[in-house]
Amino acid sequence: MSDGLAELLHDAAVLYGFVDFLEEYCREQERSQTYVDASGLFFRYVKDLAAGIKEELGREISRATRFPARLPVLQRNILTLKYYLQLLHEHIKPAADAHTLTIPAPLIDLASQQLRRVEGMSASKIVILLTPEFMYFQRPHTYVKEQARLVQAIIPQAAFPAKLGFIALPYSQGPSFFTNLAIYHEIGHFVYEELSKSDPPYRGVAALRSVTNRSLRRVFRDRQVVAFVSKIVESWTQEIFCDLFAIRLVGPAFSFALVEILGMLGFLSTKDLTKFNLTHPASALRFAEHVSLLEEDSWLKAIEQFEPEQKKLLERLAKIPRAKYRFYVDDQALGPQSLVSTFLASVVPAIRKLVREITTEPTRAVKRFEQDRQSIEDCLRVGVVPHTKTSRPPDPVSIINAAFCFYLTSLPKVIGQFEEPEAKNDLRIHSLWAKRLEMWTMKAIEDSQVQDRFRKLKGTALWSFLEKKS
Repeated sequence: MSDGLAELLHDAAVLYGFVDFLEEYCREQERSQTYVDASGLFFRYVKDLAAGIKEELGREISRATRFPARLPVLQRNILTLKYYLQLLHEHIKPAADAHTLTIPAPLIDLASQQLRRVEGMSASKIVILLTPEFMYFQRPHTYVKEQARLVQAIIPQAAFPAKLGFIALPYSQGPSFFTNLAIYHEIGHFVYEELSKSDPPYRGVAALRSVTNRSLRRVFRDRQVVAFVSKIVESWTQEIFCDLFAIRLVGPAFSFALVEILGMLGFLSTKDLTKFNLTHPASALRFAEHVSLLEEDSWLKAIEQFEPEQKKLLERLAKIPRAKYRFYVDDQALGPQSLVSTFLASVVPAIRKLVREITTEPTRAVKRFEQDRQSIEDCLRVGVVPHTKTSRPPDPVSIINAAFCFYLTSLPKVIGQFEEPEAKNDLRIHSLWAKRLEMWTMKAIEDSQVQDRFRKLKGTALWSFLEKKS
């Protein structure tokens, strides 16, 4: 055996052992835990890929033994596989940690269903990852998919699932419900990436970028400067887009959740509220856009009787004059303020237009909320999973918003009903009842989805078949 073949045989054996572990690891996770559909799809892909790599390595070693000229080809393929497996390795363990006992599965299922109703996003799926970072984020997936296509040329039977995205939740927040509404913002990043990278790019995204480029070229003449500021504006654009996208899907509850998360992270200090940086627009602008959209979509009128501190904060920030916004390139140095004024005047209206173009009007959701709110509150007030007084189940978006408003304004009253007077200021008791409220909310959403599937099934050919069998 030549030295080259012996070295490559060792390399291939190490790679074989690595993918054999990944295959068995994914299989064991599925045996021992329950996952949402997208995670199962991802694990099946990893298993198919691992099995295909093991088979291909055996074939290639056999060919290289008979035809030494094949050695460089095998070497290149091994390098390609190694690099790609490093990318996958970053996703597999966080996905395995995100089983149904560690994430709010009903919320994930609901968000996935809503995502697939967005224009251009049918058949999309979201894999949830748990992360040690105290931050929600979307893992960009375009590069992973590009590398997956290179690998598929070597392992044809392993095709990366189309429109599969990855969203990370802090592991400490995994089982909670209300704060995890922040995932809708990250789903917005997934949508924006998918529509931007499609071939050709989605028409609405192309129109938005055209507006951005024209506006920046009118203000900045130098091409290099335009290229630099375009990246900054692109980051600001995505943040505003994702916020408005989330509100269109889930209403004011998203705004309240974002206030809670940013407050916990310390991002709502007074000095930073009007500050644009290289990656994010000012918090004051973000929440002003929240208020504007909630008002246009009639959500503000629907929740006018609720006055939690989160809502008051939104309204205070919305009133800050935009002339006070400032752009800083670092902690101290001011950047060109013309960039902010251009963004506000030309780009933000185009973002609003894109969001409205790809999402459905929330008129029905707002109306259902107004109809069902009292019934949902009545249930929560006596410790019962929310339901309506009719055979029609409450709409999931209604449940979320009614429950969140109730949580922010009425939880102390519930504690007063069920607990001793000294529990009034007991943080442990407050935390316990908050968790109970989240569990009832999740159960109500799950029940609503089951009944919705039942209604869709009834009257179909499958329904007739099941009736005959029964």
